[in-house]
Formats: sequence, structure tokens, C-alpha cells
Amino acid sequence: MTRLLISTDLDGTLLDHHDYSFDAAEPMLQRLQTLQVPCILNTSKTFAELEPLRRRLGHSDPFIVENGAAVCVPADTALGRAMTPLERMGGYRYQCFGPERSDILERLRQLSGEYRFRGFADLDVEALVDCTGLDPAAATLALQRQFTEPLIWEDSDEALTRFAGALAESELQLQRGGRFVHVMGHCDKAGAMRWIARQYQSLWDEKVLVMALGDGENDVGMLQQADIAVRVRSPAHEPPEVPGRNDVRTTERQGPEGWYDAVEQTLRELDL
Repeated sequence: MTRLLISTDLDGTLLDHHDYSFDAAEPMLQRLQTLQVPCILNTSKTFAELEPLRRRLGHSDPFIVENGAAVCVPADTALGRAMTPLERMGGYRYQCFGPERSDILERLRQLSGEYRFRGFADLDVEALVDCTGLDPAAATLALQRQFTEPLIWEDSDEALTRFAGALAESELQLQRGGRFVHVMGHCDKAGAMRWIARQYQSLWDEKVLVMALGDGENDVGMLQQADIAVRVRSPAHEPPEVPGRNDVRTTERQGPEGWYDAVEQTLRELDL
């Protein structure tokens, strides 16, 4: 028997690009809970941001934070109870894949004289609100990072290439998101997605079929490695190229409307 697992980006995918609404997707989220299909939030957002958002979504499945830097599993679930060797953070078991943010900030400080950029550590709440359209409470949570540092890049594309090379010397990498470039360790959404899929396969003792949905460049690895890959159409940019795949689906509708359509199609195909 095969079990379905969904790994989804948030901003621009499950959440509307402009107002972060998920109203169009909410009925499908409820249906997935009824079907006991885990919906893994796989995002650049922080743990602090996801706590209130998960309450709004009614979300009780594991989630992946800061572009694959860590996986958090609710400790009171069957999967969480199977993971007692992992460290505990509040009500979660978690697995980290990257360095601490303090190490990243030290390297960025060393490079700040050579390149023009501003990191979240350089912004206050008001500045982040201006950049993102988040309300002040949400912006406050977005600044509470643990494993990565988003940057507003203010230099040339050529400089960005050189900057990425300098980071690589310190075993750090750049990932492009919808609004920012993210400095992080050698981890990504794809690796975290594979890790959580293996945990479910072990728990269920059944084959896991992974569906991934995303809209940005930092979703490409996740889409490459999913069994079912869906690019959710964005109002802000063209769907990203997914090298090595000729079977990637692209939604007709944008954001959470397109997300709903894609998940509904998959459930129909799997007769769920």
C-alpha cells in the first residue's frame, strides 16, 4: 500500500502572495486531516512565525522551518513519540541540519565591507513591514531567526555570484526566495522533505508517495525530488524552471486557489 505525504511552500503557494490569506485552501486542509494525509509546511518562515500561523490553519503535522534548516515534529503525535532520541524544544522533537544563526552573522559581518546588502539583523520591525507588507506583530516573529539570515541584496548580480563563492568557503550557501536571498548552511527544503518522508515510511511501514508544491527558486530542489511536483502559479514571477523533470505540473490559478486545484487533482487520481 502507498501513503501520500504533502510538502508545501507557504508564501505565494498555500498563502496568497499579497495578503497571506489561505481561505481558498482551507477546505482542502480540512479534507487532508480527515484523510490522515500529512501536510508538511516547508517554508523559509521561522519557528516563531509558524506557531500562530499553525493555530490559524488548524495544523497539527510536522513542519520544516527556515528553508530546510530544521524539522519540528509535535511530540504528542505517533511520529513524535517514535522520535524520543531527538532533542525536545517545547512541545516538539526537532532535527537540525544547519549551523546556528550566530555563526552566519559573524561571517556576514566579515563580508559587509565588500558587498552591499542588509540582513534581517540590520532591520527593525518597521523596516521589515515596509519590505514585506507584514503587520508589525508578524514582522516581529519573522525577525526571530535561529538558523538562517535573509538578505536584501543591494549589489549587482555579478557581485552576488562572488558573494556566494565567499560564503561557500565557510560552508555556507545562498538560496533565492521570493523577496530575499537566504544565507544558510548546506541544507535545503529537499533534504528536510526526504528526511521526514523516511520517518513516516518507517512509522507506517509502507511506501510513501511525496507530493511537493511551491512557487519560488528555493522550491526547485524540493520539486525535483518529489514524486509529484507542482509549480503553483504566482502573480509576481514566472514559474521556476525545474531541471531534469519533464512531468512538473503548473497550476492554472494562482496561490491558494491553484494549490487547492492541484491537491484535489492528486486525491482524485489516487482515489482518495
